[in-house]
Amino acid sequence: MKLLLVLLATCATFCAAQVNPCPTGYVDFWLDSVTPVCLSFATYGKGTWTNLRQMCQAQGADLAKLDGNLHFQVIQYINQNPDLMDEAFWIGGTDAAREGTWLWATDNTVMDMQSPPWYPGQPNHGTAANYACLYAPDFFFHSCDNDRKIYAICQI
Repeated sequence: MKLLLVLLATCATFCAAQVNPCPTGYVDFWLDSVTPVCLSFATYGKGTWTNLRQMCQAQGADLAKLDGNLHFQVIQYINQNPDLMDEAFWIGGTDAAREGTWLWATDNTVMDMQSPPWYPGQPNHGTAANYACLYAPDFFFHSCDNDRKIYAICQI
């Protein structure tokens, strides 16, 4: 009986850590050892940044905020999934409110402007490209044209 209780307690400790904290259709990534981030690669329809942000929000999410190591985890994930490797994805960065001031739309925090995560020479195109995207083959940040129709990465 004592052994059974020890086994149950051990399983409760370790088995619970293995549970996916994300809803169906979302992949779990980690900001650190205790903070899960749930991302969905929304490849079921292409659209503009505004349209796909609304789609993410309708799911209770928003366009992804790929800070720090999370961005590199996403690149690794894309490179391990051949059906994603030739695509482009909207993420939650924009300078639409003020040209040259790139913010994460989810919380209006300033985006890291160091390269990486920005591709060399990016952002560019002034007011014609106010929305951040990940673009093949490198999946670093790019400033994309406002009317481009691509996929999105949603984040809860």
